[in-house]
Amino acid sequence: MPLSPSILKSLTTPTISHMAKSPPKLTQTALGWAAHDSSGKLTPFMFKRRENGVDDVTIKILYCGMCRTDVHFAKNDWGNTAYPIVPG
Repeated sequence: MPLSPSILKSLTTPTISHMAKSPPKLTQTALGWAAHDSSGKLTPFMFKRRENGVDDVTIKILYCGMCRTDVHFAKNDWGNTAYPIVPG
């Protein structure tokens, strides 16, 4: 049995409860290790990111790793990397 147009619309049209809330306008400074060109060499990189919102979770990252896909992106092996890139 086909769905009525009103039911179909309700399934595909986001409502306010499903839409992301506007992010806070404040920013914070973060430190990452970024590749700036296709050499893939990572150097410390300071960047701005939005402050956490009420629905965000803050975690402390003690360690991280890079998978082979991160290496491909850092070295622009696929020709579509936008630098700087913070892999991992």
